Amino acid sequence: MKILFIGNSHTFVHYVPLRVSEFLKRHGHAAEAVMLTHPGTGLDWHLRQSQTYFNLMCGSYNAVVLQHNAHPFPGRDSLLEAGKTLAEIVPEETKIYLYMTWSEKNNPSGQTVMSEAYESLARETGAEVCPVGRIWWQVAAAHPEEELYLVDGEHGSVLGSSLAAAVIGRTLLGMELTPEACYTDAKGLETMPQDQWRKDLFMRKGKSEI
Repeated sequence: MKILFIGNSHTFVHYVPLRVSEFLKRHGHAAEAVMLTHPGTGLDWHLRQSQTYFNLMCGSYNAVVLQHNAHPFPGRDSLLEAGKTLAEIVPEETKIYLYMTWSEKNNPSGQTVMSEAYESLARETGAEVCPVGRIWWQVAAAHPEEELYLVDGEHGSVLGSSLAAAVIGRTLLGMELTPEACYTDAKGLETMPQDQWRKDLFMRKGKSEI
């Protein structure tokens, strides 16, 4: 399976695409992940980049995973406008998945707005939602001893990013999406070796610089 990930730091922190590839490998599916990301950007920004068009037109992807701005989330209209426009240029043979992110640690009520926006975009485009945000808060409630966030209260910890990858991977394979199953998979992915260069890029003395 060849997958294109388009998003921002919530995709590249702890290499969510690499963790998705590992999840698929552990379930018997070969995967090749390609990532187009830039900090603080949304799908509207990616629409203006030539590499977005080139990859979609020439990359022969089985799936594309789209992720919009998260913190702050710019709202339903912003996501729908950019998402629908981007969906129009996705080749017919490439299935669209929407990476629903999570709201800030101090803004749990914001998840409802974000989740409903992604679900609205899915209905209008025929895409499938990877409901990371919804499952994120369910796992957080069930496992208060775990920390899904980095110290900034926005980006995912290693476990949080692994949870995102587990939800995305399960969605790609059509598997059940119970919080406990996703949590169990995330704990397995959490043990992946860390890329020290990537880690050093956004961590200094135990604090996030993102």
